[in-house]
Amino acid sequence: MKPVILVLGLTLLVAVGLIFGLPYLNQATSKGKMEISPKEYDLGTISMAQGVVSRTFEVKNVGQEDLEIDNIWTSCHCTTAVLKVGAKESPRFGMDNNSPFWSQKITPGETGLLEVFFDPASHGSAGLGPAVRAVYLLTSDPNNKTAEVRLNSQVIQ
Repeated sequence: MKPVILVLGLTLLVAVGLIFGLPYLNQATSKGKMEISPKEYDLGTISMAQGVVSRTFEVKNVGQEDLEIDNIWTSCHCTTAVLKVGAKESPRFGMDNNSPFWSQKITPGETGLLEVFFDPASHGSAGLGPAVRAVYLLTSDPNNKTAEVRLNSQVIQ
């Protein structure tokens, strides 16, 4: 009698593990896969007097499932970013006060445009010289949970 109970108990344990465990295993392997181009861009020498400059980065889902972008933030108050996917446009994200309820889906094969804005005059004369600014994206890509793009520049008067 004990071997029968043991076999039934083990069978039940395996069945419950498969029923409740497989969806979690599938989640870890079936997320979108993000590809960003370029990952870094050199704006060259820019003048504080010329005002805000921008650069657009392509954010493509090269995976088999939807890619979720759950948050965007920047490394400095002088930098902001907007993500456009199809007809949808995100709010303008910065270093602080970003929308906690925003997210954007990028379907397989679809490309979004991340427009990054940099204000070289934001820091006044203290901002003269080399500047490296980053934008971070919180994603569902299991291999790239926090993606980063960078803008490099040399700020002059």
